[in-house]
Amino acid sequence: MRAWSLAELAAELGGDLEPAPGAVEAIAIVGVLGIDDAGPEHISFISNRRYLRRLAHTRAGAVLVDRQAPARGATVIRVDDPYLAFARALALFHPVHAAQPGVHPAAVVDQSAVVDGAEIRALAYVGPGAVVGPGSVLHPGAHVGAGAVVGRDCLLMANAVVCDGCELGDRVVLNPGAVVGSEGFGFAPTPSGHVKIPQVGRAVVESDVELGANTCVDRAALGLTRVGRGTKTDNLVQVGHAAEVGEHGLLVAYSAIAGSTRLGRFVTLAAKALVLGHLRLGDGVQVGAGSMVTGDLEPGAKATGYPAFEHRAWRRAALALKELPSALRRIKALEERVADVPKDDGA
Repeated sequence: MRAWSLAELAAELGGDLEPAPGAVEAIAIVGVLGIDDAGPEHISFISNRRYLRRLAHTRAGAVLVDRQAPARGATVIRVDDPYLAFARALALFHPVHAAQPGVHPAAVVDQSAVVDGAEIRALAYVGPGAVVGPGSVLHPGAHVGAGAVVGRDCLLMANAVVCDGCELGDRVVLNPGAVVGSEGFGFAPTPSGHVKIPQVGRAVVESDVELGANTCVDRAALGLTRVGRGTKTDNLVQVGHAAEVGEHGLLVAYSAIAGSTRLGRFVTLAAKALVLGHLRLGDGVQVGAGSMVTGDLEPGAKATGYPAFEHRAWRRAALALKELPSALRRIKALEERVADVPKDDGA
């Protein structure tokens, strides 16, 4: 692992180095650690201002902070966005290893498949007519079905699956157990049981998408299920058949999108958020944790609750809910007082 000087790191991260009084600038930085764990050979970061007080006690060689943060006696590198600089610093110290093109003898690659400059590790499978692009890496247990397409520089971790006829763009990451093109949940109910509706469509995942572990993107019964460019999902996310996720979405753990629903660009679903089927969510919509969306949402809307409604109204309702028991007691007391008031018989 390469060591970096503070000046080199500041230049690489687009920041300004501000040494503490008496600090040694020529130290070698070999990694990134949290503010409480870092030593002189590490850099750290603070993106939340409530933790700035820790600057006075850190042993880190330098700390990434925003442009206006007080240094409090520490060596700092001032950047526009400390969290983004932290991500870039981690990438410097933990670079992605380039693919080593070749097919392991214990892998299974059909003779009709096209594997162009990709690394196919032991126990991976590439089916008939499939295409795996240059720079892509298939870990053990990865499965690329018949006629499927995997673009350039993709990473399919252990037991990730691209089902028959489905497609990944470039630089797609499938974490362990992620599935693209699983059967859509379609059944016709009858008095004698549920009749399966054949799912003959496809699933397409565009470039620069990352799907978390055990995320499932179902193929459509007809047509396409699509996950837009730059979207990131956490673990255990469900994208239903014929759904469409716009570009740069963020889908947090256990969130789910039912069939034929359309999400715009930069939509965020917090943990356990559910979106029912055949709905439309506009660009920039944010859905709170544990919420269930039952109707269309306009661009920029923020919704929370079960069922979900406007976030600020939900907060007021949540605060009012805490007062409900005492309000009920007061109402009961008032009812008892009214009941004790002598009735006027009109005489």
